[in-house]
Amino acid sequence: MALYEALYVRRCQTPLCWYQNGESMIVGPEMVHQTTDKVKQIRERMKATQDRQKSYADKRRRPLEFEAG
Repeated sequence: MALYEALYVRRCQTPLCWYQNGESMIVGPEMVHQTTDKVKQIRERMKATQDRQKSYADKRRRPLEFEAG
């Protein structure tokens, strides 16, 4: 399940899907290229954010210590 679907409980509608049911739409290569570039940019930003959060959490993580009994 995508993040958007989990947050908003519905599918994300990209510009590639903004047509009515039964209506055909021809998508030009320029629009596909722009959309692909935007998706790459979003993924890179999300990866950077996740890496930053992981680094923050790893610095503050304490090792587990167990005692008998």
